[in-house]
Amino acid sequence: MKLMRLLAAAAALGAATAAHAHGVWLADRAGALTVVYGVGPQDEAYRPDKVTRIEARAADGTPLAAKLAANGRNVIVEAPREAASFATTLDNGFWTKGPDGKFRNVRKSEVPDAQSASHTVKFNTHVRASTGGAPKPFGLTLEIVPLVDVHPLTPGDELPVQVLFEGKPLKGAALFVDYVNDANTRGAKTDADGKATLKVRNDGLNVIGVAFSQPTPDDKDADKIGYFATLSFVTAFVEND
Repeated sequence: MKLMRLLAAAAALGAATAAHAHGVWLADRAGALTVVYGVGPQDEAYRPDKVTRIEARAADGTPLAAKLAANGRNVIVEAPREAASFATTLDNGFWTKGPDGKFRNVRKSEVPDAQSASHTVKFNTHVRASTGGAPKPFGLTLEIVPLVDVHPLTPGDELPVQVLFEGKPLKGAALFVDYVNDANTRGAKTDADGKATLKVRNDGLNVIGVAFSQPTPDDKDADKIGYFATLSFVTAFVEND
């Protein structure tokens, strides 16, 4: 019985590892807008130089100045108060599975007898204030675009989104509907136009995710490139007295 439990736990762990990729999203932490890297409820430290892009826009879509500031084990975003939406990219580099089954954050060509390798890149679109309508895409390689102003929504409301890969609709992408609190559950798949409708899950921070990968057979450093994108947003949360 004990052996069966151990085998079941190992299978579950393997399935979780295969099914999920780490994501990146923005969230307020200790009064600062922070680039969070993790999976489900597990936040992790990362090298600040892995965050390669930050953009900010006003509610009407006007670009605003924004910059990244290293904060020890992560990065914070400095932007004007009127910034309503952001786009972030984190390039997590190459991850290679060695002959011992362990992963290393190096290229496949650097590991003799490597079993497999991937290059992973994370994207985030974050909306923290009303945009007065559906915001325009930022042009990220993989992007979840809300098709309405998300700020006025409340838990249970419908949220239509569109998933774009290289600017084109991505069909058949299964969405993680609540990536922080329920990372084991995927919702509806996107249709031929890359669209799907989800339910808002949380009062406050919501994080929706999607994964997509492409094989790279001619690359000596990776067998595939894996993309993970999130849409994070904050509804009009009001603290009760």
